[in-house]
Amino acid sequence: MATSSTRSNPAPVVYFGAPRLIRLLDGWADQPGGLSTRLAEALRQLVRAGQLPAGTRLPSERILASALGLGRTTVGQAFDTLRAEGILVSRTGTGTFVSTAAGHANARGDDRLRSFVTDTLVAGPRGTRQLNARIDLRSAALPGIPMVADELDRLSAADFAGTLPSHGYVPRGLPVLRTAVASYYTALGLRTDPGQVLVTSGAQQAMRIVAETLVEPGGTVIVEEPTFRGAIEVLRSVGAHLVGVPSGREGVDIDALAAAVRRHRPVFALLQSTVHNPTGSVLPERARAAVARLSAEAGLTIVDDAAPTDAIIDGPPPPPLASYGGDVLTLGSASKGFWGGLRVGWLRAGRDLVERLAIVKGAEDLGTSIPAQIVTARLLDRAAEARAHRRATLGSARDFALQILAEELPDWRSYVPAGGASLWIELPAGHSATTFTERAGRAGVDVLAGPTFSCEDALDGWLRVAFAAPEDVIADGLLRLAELWHAGKDEDRMT
Repeated sequence: MATSSTRSNPAPVVYFGAPRLIRLLDGWADQPGGLSTRLAEALRQLVRAGQLPAGTRLPSERILASALGLGRTTVGQAFDTLRAEGILVSRTGTGTFVSTAAGHANARGDDRLRSFVTDTLVAGPRGTRQLNARIDLRSAALPGIPMVADELDRLSAADFAGTLPSHGYVPRGLPVLRTAVASYYTALGLRTDPGQVLVTSGAQQAMRIVAETLVEPGGTVIVEEPTFRGAIEVLRSVGAHLVGVPSGREGVDIDALAAAVRRHRPVFALLQSTVHNPTGSVLPERARAAVARLSAEAGLTIVDDAAPTDAIIDGPPPPPLASYGGDVLTLGSASKGFWGGLRVGWLRAGRDLVERLAIVKGAEDLGTSIPAQIVTARLLDRAAEARAHRRATLGSARDFALQILAEELPDWRSYVPAGGASLWIELPAGHSATTFTERAGRAGVDVLAGPTFSCEDALDGWLRVAFAAPEDVIADGLLRLAELWHAGKDEDRMT
């Protein structure tokens, strides 16, 4: 949110709420020194890196102390240090700001995906873990399955005979992979031809290409609340105005979605119909039909991020949302079914839109890795086998994690995810997930607070805990969380 200033040529004033600032501060407590010294240094580095721009208004000392689970004196000492250095300035009745004297670049995103690029010592398989190693239960990204290695072993020079004589840039994707993706959707109940498919370097790139093509700065996009943190990051980066609608155990609230469409006339609505992140829900058939009717009647474009489809646990995947009618653009990926390291995704849309998007894709990177596309095309022929593998391993891990929660943290209320590799957990009323995750991080266990998945930085009564790690790591992490919870329930109450 920007506010005006009465000074001449002022720096824009941007308010960083506590959840956003804490995402930027990820890992601050791992440095040496007292807590106030560590906090001051972390804030100093954010200012120097341009992630806290000149003119930024920070949360009050009281609010930040509460969110971090620290005493107000500790935060006050850190702020005093930075005020003395001229990095921060406080104005009576207005707040504390980053000094305009410290020139630097504008803020770059709000780091909802920071856990993917932070070097963290993750506890490994039994027998290889270091004593007291950090446990990272933030990422629900899955390890590769054995068939990926099988198909990589099969690659030979003959596989590149048709492409090596060329420049190797294929923005739309290799025909063999576009055909395989079309067959994949047709098998799921959505008739598709290769001309409706654009290959991308992962579903995240597909989302970005769609956003850059369809959204003008200030354009409204409806998202579920909560929703995938990467989607919020991408949409914010193109200047979209985000409007959240509730999403729960059975997916998006259809009535709330319809009301938001009537009120805001969005560019599109972003949904996750099959294995929602973070709730793990799968949109029921009746709701799929209702979304299709809404799309047709309101002229609403739906972007269905169905990339996690192959991580479904309970039953086979339902027919894709686009098969029910309406104007639906579908995103997919090899990441959940096979391996994120392939960096292969795709989108399915009408031919004309695919051509528009292909131009944007080509300008961005000229094309996705050809070896990865060849391997993915072969893997898609084994999609049903891959889903069976994921169903068995994820189902076992889900039940294991839920059992520990039931025994050790009975006052936490978790959704039972129909798919994916994480639990969406509601804390008892009055408790702040942001504060608890900060305390947990200082105790060596990393989890994600609900505001990370909110376009409004709301949902502070919720946690997402991933169970993609080995069982002994999951058990160790959950037991540490339980010990921490029972030792300090009153410390993370919302203020």
